[in-house]
Amino acid sequence: MTGPGGMDLNALMGNMMKQAEQAKQQMETSLRDKTVEGSTGGGLVKVTATGAGEVRAIKIDPSLIDPAESEMLEDLLAAAVNVAMKKANELREEAQKGQLGNMMSGAGGMGGLGGLGGAGGLPPELKDLLGGLGG
Repeated sequence: MTGPGGMDLNALMGNMMKQAEQAKQQMETSLRDKTVEGSTGGGLVKVTATGAGEVRAIKIDPSLIDPAESEMLEDLLAAAVNVAMKKANELREEAQKGQLGNMMSGAGGMGGLGGLGGAGGLPPELKDLLGGLGG
């Protein structure tokens, strides 16, 4: 398929898909190296996780390691993990938006092809690749 000026749109889409996959891999690598911390109970329980959602460390204040306090410890631990995972998701979403912005700014200089996909935004293949971002 050719577009304006004899441009090969299939080759262009293939190149864009390859770039999107490379950007996604770079983002995932970057997220594995970044960490976030979730803390509950005024800092009595802390969970450190990567941007990729992997729990790296759990710190528990010694005052909570008491059989009589096990239920509170369990509640605080679950809450701290949830806080850390929420922050990891926010970090991932921020990174995805940054990658999408970089891709779209690059597409804007291609003779108006940044609007590929019509009113729906990105083509479905790119939406799937980027986790549904982009419209």
